[in-house]
Amino acid sequence: MSAFRVSFPGPFSHHDVVVDGWKVPLLQAHPTGGADERIMLVIDNRFADTFTVEEAERFVPFLANAIAVGLGYPCHPNEDTETPLIKLPQPRPVRMHGIVGIGTDGGGDGGE
Repeated sequence: MSAFRVSFPGPFSHHDVVVDGWKVPLLQAHPTGGADERIMLVIDNRFADTFTVEEAERFVPFLANAIAVGLGYPCHPNEDTETPLIKLPQPRPVRMHGIVGIGTDGGGDGGE
């Protein structure tokens, strides 16, 4: 066993992802292919998928908005957004319950 508790794996090279002049948090890009014609996007250093450059151009703005909403912002900022960014109160998830029909004991319409 090593005497050191800390290690420094790497180096790893990646590119930041920028939409409308703003870095997308938790998202990295790794160009792949001979002429970098494909992009592997990595979310939170855990989930990855590879896209063509054209697919990424359409998909990444949607993903940037999804990440922003997940972090408590209304959307990913656009070019005109001023700093500081402010988190707005967002609706919280609500547990839903099914509704079960209630029958009558007499089997009639209850109007007798």
